[in-house]
Amino acid sequence: MTYAILFIGLLLVLGHIFSSLFEKTRLPDVLPLMVLGMLMGPVLHLVDPQSFGQAGQIFTTLALIVVLFKSGLEFRILSLRGAVGQGLLLTTVCFVLVTLVIGFLAQELLQVPQIYAFIIGVIVADNSTAIISPLLAKLQVSKTAKTILFLEANLTGVYSIVLAIALLSAASHGEKLTASLLAVDVVKSFGIGIIFALAAGVFWMSILNRVRRLENAISLTFAFVLLVYSVSGIIGGDGAIATLAFGVVAGNMRLIKRLRLPRLDFRNLLTLNNGEKVFFEEVEFIFKTLFFVYMGICMRVGRLDLVAIGFILTVAKFIFRAPVVNYCLSKNLSRGDCSAVLAMCPNGLVSAVLAAMVASQLPEEGSVVQDVIYAVIFFSVIGSNLMSFRIEKGGLKWLSNSLFHRHAEPQAQLPTENK
Repeated sequence: MTYAILFIGLLLVLGHIFSSLFEKTRLPDVLPLMVLGMLMGPVLHLVDPQSFGQAGQIFTTLALIVVLFKSGLEFRILSLRGAVGQGLLLTTVCFVLVTLVIGFLAQELLQVPQIYAFIIGVIVADNSTAIISPLLAKLQVSKTAKTILFLEANLTGVYSIVLAIALLSAASHGEKLTASLLAVDVVKSFGIGIIFALAAGVFWMSILNRVRRLENAISLTFAFVLLVYSVSGIIGGDGAIATLAFGVVAGNMRLIKRLRLPRLDFRNLLTLNNGEKVFFEEVEFIFKTLFFVYMGICMRVGRLDLVAIGFILTVAKFIFRAPVVNYCLSKNLSRGDCSAVLAMCPNGLVSAVLAAMVASQLPEEGSVVQDVIYAVIFFSVIGSNLMSFRIEKGGLKWLSNSLFHRHAEPQAQLPTENK
């Protein structure tokens, strides 16, 4: 037990070191954490995933809850108002196309049921904001391109979570229900979860001022998030969707306060302060650090076929993303901006947690789905990092000229900007 505690402490220290290196070298902290887990697990066999037992599933669920709440908390409804055009168009078209292509490829390559293949598709179509942000900081791109990328990363996270959970619910039922009954069941569980989360969000934000007077009050909000997840499941709702919706309510409380509904006064509702947001960022960091090591431990390096399939799906994601970027973005965006948008599609924590969730609920082929998605995360992070590095150094112009020929060259925009 002493060595286990020592090991966790070392992992968290290494997590901070890798995170600092990420800011300076742009080497994503996800990669060394995954490699460390792979060395400990499938390579040196120092740790067996089975040794975690029930604790592994509990840890995965807690990581999912944190990811869902943070995803909802960072999602801004008002951001959609300025992105009805190309940002929302790019996000939706790219997500649908990547989901379909990856789904069909996964079915052919893995020979799994179609619904499993499309679960892989919706998870692979996600993009990670946490990895994109530091990479993007090193690139000279327009403010419009940055806004589009941040909007896409936030929206794809929501798309992936909602659709993956719905498809996973369908896959769990198997052939026990007809399509119509299954749709009713999903809508019912989602509806109950969302309604309960909305009520819970308004309730908690209305008493937040009193809660803050208590000792260790910040952790109470986290405890309430756990209650929202569990109680929603008990009353027949979907705990994951409820947690996501609760985060959206907490993150958009200023917008909700503007609503004028009869018999409802939202003026006394509060929003999370900076200290509370920092607390959740720290909790997410802890879970992210430990989870990616756990993810590396769970990977089956011996299944080189699954690793190869993960690589193929990653390449397909980049290839089919290119025409969407070319035709969904305005011609006014430069080819350099388009190249940056193309490169910024790495998978991250949301994809990893959803993959672990699939493995725990679909024991037969769930581990195959998990291994493939883990491989996609690994290769997509490397791909985005290498492409962003080459773009920063002035490379890949041949690629941008061939793929984004309908867009203006950066030199052509300079005279208009100087006027």
